[in-house]
Amino acid sequence: MRLFWFLMIFPMTAFAQHGNSVTQERIKQFCAVDGSSMDAPDLGEFVSRLDHRFQNKRSLHFAQTLFTKTRQSFLRRYAHDASFRQTLTRGQYNCLTGTALYAILLDHFDIPYKIVETNYHIFLMVATDDGEVLFEATDPVNGFVDDAVAIQKRIDRYQRNVPLQIANPDKKYYTYNVNLYREVSFEEVRGLLHYNLSTEAYNVKDFESAVKHLEQTVIYYSSPRLYEFSTMVLLAVMESDVEPAVRHGYITRVQAIRKKQLATMASLKQ
Repeated sequence: MRLFWFLMIFPMTAFAQHGNSVTQERIKQFCAVDGSSMDAPDLGEFVSRLDHRFQNKRSLHFAQTLFTKTRQSFLRRYAHDASFRQTLTRGQYNCLTGTALYAILLDHFDIPYKIVETNYHIFLMVATDDGEVLFEATDPVNGFVDDAVAIQKRIDRYQRNVPLQIANPDKKYYTYNVNLYREVSFEEVRGLLHYNLSTEAYNVKDFESAVKHLEQTVIYYSSPRLYEFSTMVLLAVMESDVEPAVRHGYITRVQAIRKKQLATMASLKQ
């Protein structure tokens, strides 16, 4: 059964003004998730063009321009298995990588926003001088929503936790038993990028990569989703025909992840 990885979300956050060096550092961190040793792309020229065109970065007009120009430059073709690096270099994106890019840019321009996670999706709420707007990275036509009634309709749909886009209707997809609708921090995006890669590796039975990225996920991100997915990985490994010594190593590593996740979840309830 193929795991349908949603694409995720986080809390209302206001950041201090960051220079290009901080922006580039975050881009490097997100690009490094896929394990490539290649240098991260530099978005300095892109942000400089936007910076010089607008004085008021909190205006509705700037938010709409940022949404549109980012889409035109980087979010050109949906690919459910895209990494963040592929989004910047190839124009391939999914809900998570598109949201991550918008978060970096909003952070750079000191625009308050929140990222919200549901079972199968992630989106941003952005604060402007003219009210909140919704950024939907995977909607090229109506992804910028500034009408309050339309925003609430979108949120109501997200809260029902219905998968928005099925990559292949002929495949079976896993439905989570959890019901997520929560804000997540900027740092958790890093964990979610690893989580995405772990689910992709799981889908093709690449247990080494699945476990490796799961180990990185738990460093930055905690959610009932993670514990549920680790159960799936553990069962798949136990039932696999992987060489016994290697299989035992995977089981030990996944059990350590689950133990750490349980401890984190328990501390959050206190």
